[in-house]
Order: sequence, then structure tokens, then C-alpha cells
Amino acid sequence: MEEEEFFRLFTPQSLVHIEDRIAEEKAFKKAEKQAHEEGEEEELAAHEEEEPKPNPKYEAGKKLPLSLKDLFPVEYTSKPLEDFDEFYETQKTFVVVGKDMTIYRFSATNALYLLSPFNPIRRGALYVLVHPLFSALIIITIIVNCAFMAMTEQPFTWIEYVFTGVYTMEALIKISARGFIINTFTYLRDPWNWLDFAVISLAYVTMGVDLGNLSALRTFRVLRALKTVAVIPGLKTIVGALLEAVRRLRDVMILTVFMLSIFALVGMQLYMGTLRQKCVTFANFTYDNSTEGNETAWSYDDAWIEYAMNPAHWYTPDGTEYLICGNASGAGHCPPNYVCINNTHTNPNFNFTHFDNFGTALLCTFRLMTQDFWENLYQITLRAEGPYHCAYFIIVILLGSFYLVNLILAIVAMSYDETQKQDQADADEEEEERKIQQTIHDGLREDYQEYLEEKLSQAKSHSETSLSDHEGEDNADKISVRSNKPEENGQFLSVSKKQPSLSLPGSPFVRRNTKKKYNANHGDHQPLMLDNLPYIDDPNAVTPCSDDLNMNLTYKQFLASRRNSYASLLKRTGSSRRSSFASRDSRRSLPRSPRSPLEKPGKLDTPWDWKKPKDSSHLHPLDAGEHGKHVENGSLHDSRMDIEKKSHDGDMCHPHAGKHVDPRDMMVIKNLLAHAEGHRNSKHSIISEFPFEEEELPLKDRLYNRFCSWHCCRCYVKFQEFIAMIILDAFVDLFITICILANTAFMAADQHPKSPELAEILIYGNYVFTGIFASEAFLKLIALSPPNYFRDGWNIFDFFIVVLSFLEMALDGVSGLSVLRSFRLLRVFKLARSWQTLNMLIRIVAGTMGALGNLIFVLAIVVFIFAVMGQQLFRDGYLSEYADNMPRWNFTDFLHSFMIIFRVLCGEWIESMWACTNANGPVCVPFFLLTYVIGNLVVLNLFLALLLNSFGAESLSGGENEEDKEPNKLSEAIGRFTRLGRWIKVKVIVCLKVKMKSKPKPNGGDASPRLNGKDLPDGGQPFSNGTVIELQAKPEDTEITLPGELVLVENHSPEKSTGILENEKKMDDETRPNSRGSQRESLSSNSRNSMSDDDTKLSLTKVDAEGEPEINEVKVTYANYPDDCFCKICRRKCPCCIRFENTKLGKRFWKIRCLAYALVEHKYFETFIITMILASSVALAIEDVYLSERPILAMILEITDRFFTAIFILEMLIKWTAFGFKKYFTDAWCWLDFVIVGISIMMLVFELLGLQKMTAIKAMRTLRALRPLRAVSRWEGMRVVVNALIKAIPSIANVMMVCLIFWLIFGIVGVQFFAGKFYKCEDEDGVKLPVNITANKTECLAKNYTWVNSKVNFDNVMMAYLALFQVATYKGWIEVMTDAIDSTDIDVQPDPEVNVYMYLYFVFFIIFGSFFTLNLFIGVIIENFNQQKKKAGGSLEMFMTDDQKKYYMAMKRMSSKSPQKSIPRPSNIIMGWIFDAVTNQKFDIGIMIIIMLNMLTMALEHYNQSEQFTTILNYINVSFIIIFTVECVLKLIGLRHYYFKFPWNIFDFVVVVLSILGVALSDVMDQFLVSPTLLRVVRVFRVGRVLRLVKSAKGIRTLLFSLAVSLPALFNIALLLFLVMFIYATFGMSFFMHVKHQYGIDDCFNFETFFRSIIYLFQMCTSAGWNSALAGITNEEDCIEETQTFDNGTTIWKDCGDYKIGVVYLCSYLVLSFLVVVNMYIAVILENFSQATEDVQQGLTSDEFDLFYEKWEKFDPEATKFIPLGQLSDFVDYLEEPLRLPKPNHFMLVKLDIPICENDKVYCRDILDALTKNFLGTSDTPGEIDVNEVEKDKEKIEYKVVSSTLLRQKEHYAARVIQKAWRRYRNERGSLPSPPPYDMVISKESDMITSKGSEMATSKDSKDTATTVNGDTASTKSLKSDTSNKQTAGSSVDVHIEIPESEITEETAMLSPENRTVELRADSDVVA
Repeated sequence: MEEEEFFRLFTPQSLVHIEDRIAEEKAFKKAEKQAHEEGEEEELAAHEEEEPKPNPKYEAGKKLPLSLKDLFPVEYTSKPLEDFDEFYETQKTFVVVGKDMTIYRFSATNALYLLSPFNPIRRGALYVLVHPLFSALIIITIIVNCAFMAMTEQPFTWIEYVFTGVYTMEALIKISARGFIINTFTYLRDPWNWLDFAVISLAYVTMGVDLGNLSALRTFRVLRALKTVAVIPGLKTIVGALLEAVRRLRDVMILTVFMLSIFALVGMQLYMGTLRQKCVTFANFTYDNSTEGNETAWSYDDAWIEYAMNPAHWYTPDGTEYLICGNASGAGHCPPNYVCINNTHTNPNFNFTHFDNFGTALLCTFRLMTQDFWENLYQITLRAEGPYHCAYFIIVILLGSFYLVNLILAIVAMSYDETQKQDQADADEEEEERKIQQTIHDGLREDYQEYLEEKLSQAKSHSETSLSDHEGEDNADKISVRSNKPEENGQFLSVSKKQPSLSLPGSPFVRRNTKKKYNANHGDHQPLMLDNLPYIDDPNAVTPCSDDLNMNLTYKQFLASRRNSYASLLKRTGSSRRSSFASRDSRRSLPRSPRSPLEKPGKLDTPWDWKKPKDSSHLHPLDAGEHGKHVENGSLHDSRMDIEKKSHDGDMCHPHAGKHVDPRDMMVIKNLLAHAEGHRNSKHSIISEFPFEEEELPLKDRLYNRFCSWHCCRCYVKFQEFIAMIILDAFVDLFITICILANTAFMAADQHPKSPELAEILIYGNYVFTGIFASEAFLKLIALSPPNYFRDGWNIFDFFIVVLSFLEMALDGVSGLSVLRSFRLLRVFKLARSWQTLNMLIRIVAGTMGALGNLIFVLAIVVFIFAVMGQQLFRDGYLSEYADNMPRWNFTDFLHSFMIIFRVLCGEWIESMWACTNANGPVCVPFFLLTYVIGNLVVLNLFLALLLNSFGAESLSGGENEEDKEPNKLSEAIGRFTRLGRWIKVKVIVCLKVKMKSKPKPNGGDASPRLNGKDLPDGGQPFSNGTVIELQAKPEDTEITLPGELVLVENHSPEKSTGILENEKKMDDETRPNSRGSQRESLSSNSRNSMSDDDTKLSLTKVDAEGEPEINEVKVTYANYPDDCFCKICRRKCPCCIRFENTKLGKRFWKIRCLAYALVEHKYFETFIITMILASSVALAIEDVYLSERPILAMILEITDRFFTAIFILEMLIKWTAFGFKKYFTDAWCWLDFVIVGISIMMLVFELLGLQKMTAIKAMRTLRALRPLRAVSRWEGMRVVVNALIKAIPSIANVMMVCLIFWLIFGIVGVQFFAGKFYKCEDEDGVKLPVNITANKTECLAKNYTWVNSKVNFDNVMMAYLALFQVATYKGWIEVMTDAIDSTDIDVQPDPEVNVYMYLYFVFFIIFGSFFTLNLFIGVIIENFNQQKKKAGGSLEMFMTDDQKKYYMAMKRMSSKSPQKSIPRPSNIIMGWIFDAVTNQKFDIGIMIIIMLNMLTMALEHYNQSEQFTTILNYINVSFIIIFTVECVLKLIGLRHYYFKFPWNIFDFVVVVLSILGVALSDVMDQFLVSPTLLRVVRVFRVGRVLRLVKSAKGIRTLLFSLAVSLPALFNIALLLFLVMFIYATFGMSFFMHVKHQYGIDDCFNFETFFRSIIYLFQMCTSAGWNSALAGITNEEDCIEETQTFDNGTTIWKDCGDYKIGVVYLCSYLVLSFLVVVNMYIAVILENFSQATEDVQQGLTSDEFDLFYEKWEKFDPEATKFIPLGQLSDFVDYLEEPLRLPKPNHFMLVKLDIPICENDKVYCRDILDALTKNFLGTSDTPGEIDVNEVEKDKEKIEYKVVSSTLLRQKEHYAARVIQKAWRRYRNERGSLPSPPPYDMVISKESDMITSKGSEMATSKDSKDTATTVNGDTASTKSLKSDTSNKQTAGSSVDVHIEIPESEITEETAMLSPENRTVELRADSDVVA
């Protein structure tokens, strides 16, 4: 038997067998090697391909597959077994299966050379090692150890030794069981064990020797915590994705380091030493030149330097950092009495921020890339160097930050996606296997049960047994719903529910044999609960057939093997699984009746059987007959067999199979039933989600049913029904929803200084709402009875909240339980019931919860590991450095370490790193960088990847079906109101009509309702959801009418089953007047005619009326004249309009309109308008703070403003005239123009009335800033982006709302925690006083200090929102957190870190409010982006298969390339040599290496370097310049004037010239132009050229390729960003031009001029520093309230900010730029990166085509595009992979069938086309893709195709056959007469050619006619026999020869039979 075969104990015998097998293998390989030497290559190649791989199912560490678990003998656990993976047959291994069925694999060699596999010590170690308790013990030890490491003070000194002991024991057991290192599967072959081994060795070393900091390496033990992940299944995906991502990040990291190095070098060249500039006061400087004791007097300069270098004399604005200043124009200036000096001895930020050497410059660029506190670097650099240097930062941010960081995101997202798919596949496989096992057992048990039943039924037949409801075991499979009174009208209904049986949609066994039958219909639908109703979302679900999914195979098997005893059957199924499945499948394909009565009804087959025994005509004939038979025979079995015999119908999907009721009706019935009897008959309730009821209920369930199913007496049931009618009504739901909103508003009304009245109102309000919600819950409980009530998750949620509310009221006085109040907030989530988006997002959140939990766990492990490491490494340094004034963020204990690491995860690493480096030296830098890269870039991006992944799956599929599943009560309630309104409207209209007594107009046939310009079918009714259903019935329809007028119509159309909706909807729609009656007569009649053809069939067709109007393909001709003056209705109703049109005036008016139309349509009109728009925008930008000083400019601007207004008004009037109002006002862009022009007109009116001084008018004036928006509609690139944005607005708004709701909850909790607690006592300088000086508010005021509130606080919900926004964007969040951690109580002085656990509030908020909700924005935008792309994918691509798409893309790329004429080699010998040298690749690579060395020397430069170092560098520099000059000269000589053809060469030439000039005129160059060294940096980009030559750099090429692809889109988005910035800059100038300089506003960064505003807004589009800007523009204290003008003309401006405007301005800007536009960048990059990766993995990139043409140049130097046939073989061998065909390639070329042209030439595009097809594996060209469509304008080349490689091969073969035949003939006949004379043959031949032309056209091989090749592929080739084909002397004959069957050889077999007749001309010489 198989058990004995599969699992065998490992014995010495087994070891001998393995050794034998190894010997065999060796012998075989030896033989093979000899064969190889004898040259049998091809066989070998075939053999090599199939290398055996280990079976992934039997991998070590995996569980035993389910299929083997049952076979596994228990007594074999923990014993060595022979390896059951065939891969290891020839390796010395054995396996052990542990108690938890885990597979362990060991080496069968001696461990440590001593312990053989049979040694008792090793056996013992094995037993311990595989025991689950062993690994549990180790994991517990690790966790405990981690806990101890997190403690600052170790409680016991000995504990360390205990841990070391445990680890040592573990290592020894593992080593003795596995062996040490030599063989596979030994101890050190597992990377986890390296970690353990290192830790243990270190522990022993440190006991003897003090290694100082090295001992901290023990903290790496913490990494073992990661080992726990293998235990938890979900974690595997996440960790797998993490490791995969880290592996893939290699290329990005290389690219990142490379780009950052370039940026750093540029930064060094520009900013070395500039950040040392300081402001020094000269007020106190005195020069004393008396010598007094000194030998030499100081010079004045020395004294000044001594004075100036003293930090005490430097200016510090805020008491911490020194002010940086600059002397350039626009740079930061010093205050009065200060002067700006440079070359001081310190740099900002503890001396860490500067570009003085390469290391720190690199750190600065990395900081820019990660956008951490970069605003500080940006601001000080611009202060020192002037505003124009923002260009450097813009480039670094756009390329470095936006691009590289998002690439990392893209890679993480992709690796997560792939890992997840992989895991999903594994899980599915396992699940499938489990189901199969399950089904076998279930099936057998069921069959046995049925078998027993049959015996019973033969004894006593149950005539009353319902067919679909067997007694006994089968009850486990059914829910039955019976009416309580079956006697009335004798009908009852039964619902059947069956377990899915073997034939699952995913089961491999079924799929293999029955693919043709099932694939088409059944997707991968999961087995469904009755509740979810079959396939509601799928209009094409084929209900009748679906029963086949659930065929009970085992039943058939049982019937077939009835005679066998049950036991033998069980044995057979267990032992030979494969055969039994096969046989089962064969049985399965028997013809079967559409409804075998004994077949238990499938889920999807008759969900409801309405059976009327009195009149069985409504039953299926078979069913009816079956009733009788069933009684007759008394045997179920016979009746079944009989029917099976009777059924003549082999078709599995019988069209008339029973009554198939539509799912939508099912819903209505479900509702009716639920109301009618569900609440009483709860055990068999239709809503039951627990379909499998055991026959004998356990006691617990019986008690549950006794006490929880409330149906006692009749009157109570009536009462219950009454309550249900009320509480389940839609209006009640509406009322509850309104209450939820009101309750939320009440909770949000809480605030800090609240009046007693408000407090009272809030308390009573809470009581009221608690009462309302409690009564709702209680009444629902009564109405539904507990079992049904608690089945709905929402009800449980409601009940939980009600209980909590009561609990909170009860514990009102208890302090510290105010947290319970915040649970009330969860009521907000009840909105999700009726709010789709919230529901969807909650579903997404819930869906990702599992994975998210795992991710948060991994995140916690990562944070924990780094926190413990940081604490162990840096604690002592902090304690010694900072002793008393410890910074808040430190590594002294675990909580603080945790918070620092968490802060790094949020992206803020640089400030903590400065403090750390101060205390511990540079070791902090790698630690923080590593934490940042792993924590933030990898783990946090997984968050996003996870969300995006669930978005992709959820948002579209989940959204719609949900609505179907549960009728939305809210929309129903609102629907009632609209219906009432409509009813009233109809009544009013009817009354009016009656009143008016208008005579009825003949309506013709035009009364059919229309929808979107489509006629509805006769009798069709539009339903409110836009679906139109057509009912056409024949009189012989069988209909069953239920009470309640629900009509069920038989659906006989097997391919579509769509639903009939609730009939109340239908009724209400019938009352709707036929609104759009007769608009286009012709169209409607046409469509009606077409409909009537279908009337013959009984059908229920869905008419597509989904909102989009029908698009008729019409040839578009552009009209050259405007629309009619009057609309059609006017002309029809009012004939005077037409009369007016014919008058003189009318005709003149028409002429004017035609003129206007021509003007507007003129191409220069738009150009002129755009120019005007841009000019007016520029005028807006000029109005800055200096305008008041330039009266002439102000006057000019006023005039131009009026001029522009006039022009725009004129434009609008012209457009009105040309287009008419209707067309103008139906275009959204025109509306925009209209509004903006309207504002300008109003401004003009107000100015004329002299009202322009009013503030409201001034605000209106600022709206002119919207003018640039008009440019959008006229600029294609921007329009695309804006349209995409506008389409995304609804979803973005939805996400905004959900964000606000999430945040509202945190906000209200924050108000409860912190309201009024952020006040503090400060002295005059604004320093917070310690608690021991002032304890509270009264003391503070008594001592004359000030009691102030923080600017950002939690005093009310709006303030809380602002605070949370700062926390979510990580700007200003440290201050908020500091205030919160210090807060004590209201009116009490804060105490540092007194409330330290409040950190948790912020950690939770950041995880849910920031990581999550802000990432939802990205999710939504990307989702939207993909939808747009699907829509815009083009009709062409939609209809292509994947292969065709690849081919199409390749063709598209190919069509853009063509061979270049190669540069001719000079004839002069020396020049020829030089030419060969410079065109060689090695020369290029050599130059590249020199460029890199040049970079290296540039990186060695640093600030303040010694004289000697500078001299050496100068010499090196000069030598490089010489090398580059030589290169340039050589290339000029070799390439002559062709040198300047390449852009890189021109660039090199300029660099060389400038470098030489730079050396000669070094001083002049530095001052006037860019320093040449800077240009040399740019040369590094030449790496791009070399990258193509490096094979291994494919990953980096992909990255650069994706960048190149995304550039156009990124450019459009950058334009949009600039537009947003432009508009906001003009707004900012008008609102905040004169704001006082404080907080974030200073002399460089402000809104005074347009340029400064733009610079400031660019900084904030990454959300950097917006909190300080907000503080500046909202500052309303200590400032000038009103503008004052004095008599002498001076003006003092109001310099207060405006709080409301400021908050709205900045928040809206951030949402627009930071959350929307910048996220579009992410979307584009993700999209293009995945596209590029796909291209590189599957398709051919344009690089491959470039390389093809580069190689082509060598063979075709003149660029003729043809090469001789003889060179083809060499050429394809010379190509690079993947297009290369290595020699021998003759037969390959024949197979490719490449066309051959005249003179035996081959065309380049044909070769490339053939190779592309060969690579992609698409042998047949997709016919419908006409690639010529791609590029029509390519040059056309005409050439004649005379043959092809395949045909040539056939010709050669045929010639050989003829030769043979001729020789044989000659041998038989003797000598022949000589051939006829030459000229005679020629004349004959010409006749033959003409006749043969027609013959060949019909032959199979010929292509159509001589062809024009359209620059890509020759789509048609002609074959004509051609006299010019290399004729030799002697005549030639035309032979038509049939190859006889006997002659067919292998070679001929290639030709199909009809091709064996070969037409050819053989030269007579050959024949001779």
C-alpha cells in the first residue's frame, strides 16, 4: 500500500541506497560528458534545460501537505524518515516530521565527524529539536530577553548568564542534531544561526574582556524577534515583501547615491563656505593701538578680525541660531548697526549644516531628498546667496525627492503585490486541497447515510417527504423555511441549501477534464451564503447551469460502487486518490437530466420551489412524474435511475430547467418573509447565516433557542409585528441618521471657556440622544428577537454603544473615566450604513485590518529593535554630555528611545541626529540613516502599498454590489419624498390641463418614453436606477401571482438574467409623464422598428440606458457657420422668429454672426487671447509692495487693467454673437471666462461709482488673480491634467469628508483631554517659568507675569482640527506634543513630561490619521488615474490580446527608429587609425573612467584646505583638462565635420573650451560666468551612454527609462503646480503684503513681491515650514491695526495678519498642492515605473532597437537599409541579446521566413520584425493590427519581394529532388540530345512567365502584389518569378513537379501536402 511506500523510516539500508544512487548519477554524468565530446550537442542542450528542482511543498520548515497528513502514520513522528522529495534522491539527507507536522530536513552525514544519523545522542538531540515546545521555549526566552534589554536598570545581575546559558544549550542541541558547517542543512548554513552564533560568541568574549561599545552588538539579539514572524501566517507575506523590497532596492540605492553625489558636488561648487556668514555689530568696536606691554602694536585689521570672530558680537534673532546674511542682491540683510562678514569659524545647526566638504554636502542633499527640515537649509542658503539660487533646490526636490523617493515607494508596492499574489496562490492551493479532502470524507459519510436511508425507505415509504428535503444527516445541509399554516391553499415553500461539493470552480481535477463546458460560465465565485444571493452583481450569471457546480460526484461514485462495502470504499478513496478522481470525472460526464429529483437542489438552481400539490401543472414535468413514481416504487434509488434513463437531454444547461426566479425578486420576497415569519420562526429563519444545523442540537443551543427566541403567544407575535412595522421603516432610519448628525454636532460643541448654560444644554442633549439610541436598540431587539438582532454587525455595534452610554452615566462622578465619553463618538460610524464612501473606506480599512495588524506588528518589532539598540548604544553618551539639561528627545530610557525612532519613521531624523552626534560622535549618522531607510522608506511605504492594493481590489468591485445586497433605507426614505413631490406635480399638471381644456393633439406613435435619446422598447419602463427592463410576454406564459402583486416572469434567456425591481418602484415610474416625447422623429421610429423584430421571442432584455448617450459613428464635418439664431422650440411655437430671420435686419444680423464665427474660429484669435491673458497675469504679478513708491507704474497698470477688461468683455460679446447663448453657457470653460469677466465688469462699475475704497470691493479685486486659470483651457497639456483632476474631485471630496470624520473623533477626544490646559506662565522674554516659581494662574498673575495660551491648542474642535493638521503633516507637531505632554490641569502651570503617556494619543493619531487617511488621498488619486487610463486606453488596445499588445508596442517603438548612415571611415591611413580608435567602445569606457576620477578629485576639495593640497589638486585638474582636450582633438581628426552631429560632442567641446579659458583667465571667468568646474560636474551624465553597454545595469536602465517616460506627464503636472502657485502668490500679495516680520515671515521670505511669494509657496508645497508661515500671517497681536496716511505723503500700513483668511488660505493651498498635485506625481511615477518594468521583463525597450541599428551600421555603412542575404547569418549572430540568434542559425532563419528582395538583399525592418516576433513568441502576426496606423508619415520604400528564406529552402530542396530524378532518368534512358538554342528558350519563357503570373497569384505561398512598405513591416509581399534572377549561361526550364509519397523525407515533411507541389525555375545547368 501507498503508506508504506511513501513514508519509510531512515535505516542504514537507506543510506546504502542513497550511496548507490549517487554512484549511478556520477557514472551517468561521465557517460554524458564523453557523448558531449563526441559532438552530440543538441541532445545535451535539450537535456540540460530540465534541471530537477526541489518540490516547494516539501520545503524544510513547511507543514506537511494536507494530502499526506492523513497518510502519515502517527508512530513516525519525530523519527528520521527517508527523504520523500525526489530532488534529494541523490543527496545524503533525511527528513523528520515533528508533532505539529512541520518538515525538518537534515544532512545524513556524520555530525561533527562523530555522530552518525543513528547515534543515540544525535537521535535525542533530533527529538528535542523538532519538538514544538523547544521552539516555543526559545521564542519565549527571546521575548523575555527583549523585555529585560528594554529596561534601563537591570534588576538582577545574573539574568544575563541565564539567557546566555539558554542560547548556548539551543546552539549545542542544533549543532549535535545538524552538524556544524561542512554539509548542506547544517547549523551554520542557516543565516538565522549566524546571528545566534555571533551573539553567543560575543557573550563569552565579553565575560573576559571589556570591549566597550562592542558589547552593544549583543542588542542584535533583538533581531531574533523577527524570527517569531515565521510562526504567524499573515506576517510571512509582510516580511517576505520587506525582504523582497530590500533586495530590489539595490538599483534604486545605486541610482540615488549617484544622483545625490552629483547634487552634492554641484552644491559644493556653489555654496562652499557661504553658510559661515554672520552679522556682527560694530557699535561697541574700539581700536586701541597703544602698545602697553605688548612688543608689537596690532594692526587695525587684526583687531577687527579678533573682535568680529567673537560669537558674543554676533546677532541672534531668537537667542539660539545666529542670523545668516549675504551681500548679494536679494540676500538676507543685517539689522541696523550690524555688518555682514564671512569666513567665521562655525556653521549653523551645531556645525552640521554646510557644503564645506563632500560628506556633509551629501548629507545635506539626502536631507533635501527626504524633505526633513529642509526649509531651514533652503532659507539659510537663500539668505546667504540670494533668491535665484532656489533653482538648485527646485531641481533637487523635483528629481531627488519627488522622483527617487517615489521610486522606492513604487518598488515596495510592487514587491508587496507580487509577494501577496504568490502567498494567495499558495493559500488557494492549500484550501483547494483541504476542500477536496473534506469533500471526500463528507461525500462518503453522506453517501453512507443515504445508503442507510434507502434501506429505511424500502421498509416504510414516506409519501409526504418533500423532494428537496431529506430527513436525517441531510438536514445538516439545508435550511428550510416553512409557512406555519401549510393547510391554507395547500402550499408551502422550502428553501434548500447545500454544501459545495467536489466540483469547485477552482478544483484542478474538474478544470482539467471539463474545461470546455464550464469555463465560459463560472468565474471564481466563492461559495455563497443564501444571504448574499447568487451573483447579484453579474448580469450574465447563468443561473440554470450553476447547479453543475454543486454536482454531488461522490454520490454517483457511491451508486456505481453500491455493491462494495462502505469500509472498502473508504480504503479505496484513501489509498489511490488519483484513480478515484479520474473515475469520478468520467462518471461525471454522463448525460444527466436537467433536474434529477434526487440531486439535492443546488444553491443557485431553484432557490425557491413553489409547489402546489393540488395542481401540479406548475411543476416541472419531471418533478410531477417523480412524485408519482416516488410513491410507486417506494425506492428513491429506482426513481432516480428511471428518470436518468428517461432523460434524453444531454445538454447540461437545459434552458427550461425549473422556475428561475430573479435575485432581485428574491430580495423582495426575502424582505416580505423576513417581516412575515422570520422573527418568530427564528431557528429556521431565512436570514440565517448559519446554514448547517445539526440534527440533535447541543444543550447550549437548545437553551439559547428556549430563552432567546421570543415567540410565546399569538398576541405577543402581533405586537412584535406591529413594532417591526414601525421600527424597521425607512423614515425611522432617516430620523436616526439625523439624530446621529445632531449628536455629533453636540459633541463637537464642547469648548474651553464654556458658559454654564452651554454645559447644561450639552448634558441634557447627551441624555436625550442616549435615550433615543437606547429606545431604537430596544425596539429593534423586540422586533427582531435576539438571534436575528445580534446577527447583524451594525446592531451589535449599536448595542455596545448604548451599553457604554449607560455605563458612563452610572459612573458619572468617578474621575478618570471621562474616556468612556469618547466612545459615544463611535456613533458617527453608524453613518456608514447609508454613506457609500465611508462604508467603502471602512470596508477597505477592515479588509486591510488583518494585514495591517501584521504590518503594525512588524513596525513595532522594527521600532523596538532600533529603540533598544539606540538605548544600549547611546545612553551613556547622552547622560555624560547633557547631564542636567537633557533634550526632550533622547535615548536615556525605552519610552524616549521609542519616541525618537517613531519620529524617524515619521520622516524627522535630522534634528535628533544632531543632538545624538553631539553626544556620541559620528556613529549616530549610520544608525539614523539605517533607521530612516528601513523604517520610513520600506516599512512605512508598505502601509501605502497595502492600501493601494486593497483600493485596487475593493473600490470598484465592492461599491455597487453592496447597494444591491442591502436596500438602502435612507435613499428609500428620501425616495418617498421625491415621489410625493412628483405625485403632487402630476396632480397639479392634470388639474391645470383639465382647467385649460386644451384640445388633445394627435400624438402619433411618439409616446414611447425615451432615455438619453434612446427609445425604450415597447412596454419598457425606466426604473429609478437607470436600468430599463423590457417585458414582452406571450399568452401561454406561466405566471404565479403571489399576494402583494409581485410578478415573477419566467426567464428563458439563458445568457442574461437581469432582475425585475421592486414593484413599488415600477408603479411609481408608471405615473411619471412621458417627458422627452418626440424630439428626433426619425431616430425613434428606426429604433422602434429594430425592437419589433425581437417581439417574437419571449425575453427580458436589459436595454443599455446607462447615462451615456448613444454614440453614432458619423463623419465629422466642421460647420463654417453658426447655429440658428433662435432655438428649435421658438421656431416651432412662434412663426414670427422665422419671419424675422428673412427680414433685411435679420439677414444683416446673420452676416455679422457669420463674421464673428469666422473670427472666433481663426487660429490667431486664440493666440491673441492667450497673449492677453498672460500679459494681464504679468500685470497682476507686478503689483507688489513697492508699487506705492512708483506712481507712474501704478498709473500704467491701472490703464492696462481697464484695457484688458475691455478686451475680455469684447471677446465674450463676440463669442456670444458667434456661438449663441446656449452653446456658450453649456461649456464649463466658457462659464469660467464669464465669471471672471463678470467680476472685472463689477469692478469697473464700482470704480465709476467711486466705491473702490470699501473692503468688500477690495476683496473682490483680489479675485482677478483667477485670470491665469483661463489659460488652462487653451493649453492642451494642462487641460488633460486639469480634466483628470476635475474627474477626481468627487472621490477626493469623499475622502476629505472621511478624513474630517476620522479627525473629528480624534479632535473631540483631544478637546476632552487638553481643553484649556495649554496655558502657561511666561516672563517678559517669553520664557516658560518652572513649576517651583509659579504653580498656577493666580500665582502667576500675582507675580506680574503673563498667563498666555499656546497659538495652537485644543480649546475647541476647530482649533483641534488645526492642531491635528499640524501633527498629520509633521510640521509644528513637536510643539503641540510638548504642550500636551506637559499639560497638568486647567489654570495650572505645566510641568515638563508630567503626562508622558499622552504620547500614545499622538502615536495612534499619526498611525490612523496620518499614515492612513493621508495615504487614502494617494490611493484615491491613483485609482482615479487608472480609471482615466482605462477609458483613454484607446479602442485599439482594448480589443487586443496580451501577445498582440506586446507586439503592437514593439512595432510602435520600432517604427520610430531607422538606420543611421554611419560615418565614413577616412581614406588617410593615420586618420583611419584614429577613427577606429575613437569609435571603439573601449575608448568610450576609458574616457568614462577618467570622468569618474575627475569627479573623485572634485569630491576631495574642502573648505579651508591647505596651500599644498590646493596646488596638487590644481595640477591634477590641469592634467584632466589636457586629457579631455586630447580626446576632443582626436575625435575632431577622426570624425571630421561629423563630430558636431552628436549633442554630447558639442557639450564636451564647450566644456573643453571653457576649461582652457578658465585656466587662462581664472579670475575673469569666476566673476562673469558659471565656473567651468560646475559644467564638468554635468559631464557625469555621460554615464548614461555607458550604462547601455553594461549588461548588469539593466535595473538602473529601467529606472532611467521610466523617468524618461514620465517626463512629459511630470512636466504637465509641474505646470499645474506652478499655476496653483501663481494664483496663490497673487492672492498672498493682496492679503498679506504688509504683514509684520515675525515668526515665519522675515525680510527674505514674505508676500511682499511676487517672486518672494513664489519662493515661499514652493517651500510650502512639500508642507515644509507652513506652521511658522501660518503663525506669521495670522499674527493679530502687537501690530498696527489700521493704515494711516500723513500729510507729508508717508503711509504707515496696517501690518496685522488675518486669522480666518490665513488659515483658509494656507490649508486650502496645502490640500491642493501637497495632497493633490504632488500626489499626482506619485501616481504618474508608480504607473510608469510598473509599465517600464513590465516592458523590460516582457517586451522590447527602445534601447534594444537602438542597439540593433548600431550593429546594423557595421553591415550597412551607407544606410541603404538592405544587406546581402549572405551576411544575414553573421548579422543575427553579431546582435546583442535578446534579439541575437547564435550560430548555427540557418534553420532558425528559414523558420522565420524572412522576405528576400531583388539582388538577394534583405530589408532591415523585415529582419527586425522577424526577430521581434521570434522573441515575443507571436509567430502569427495579429492581422487586425495595422501597424501602419502608428506612424503614417514615415518614408515609404518600394521594393520587390522575390522570395523568402523559407521558400528559398523549399527551392533548394526541390532542385535536389529534380537532380536526383534527372540522374535516375538519364541512367535509365542513356544519353539525351543537347538542349535547344538560347534565344528560343527566352521567347518561350516570356510567354510562360505571363501565364504563370496568374497561376502563382492563386498558389498558396504567393502574397498579393508588389508592395509599398510603409516604413515598418511589409504587410504584403509579392512573389513574381523574375528573369533577372542571377542567370548563368545556358537556358533554363520551368518544371512543375509533384513529389511522390515515397520521396517524402523529414525535410519535405516541413511542407504541407499542398505545398509539396513546388513551382520553380531550375537553371538548365543544374539539371544537367
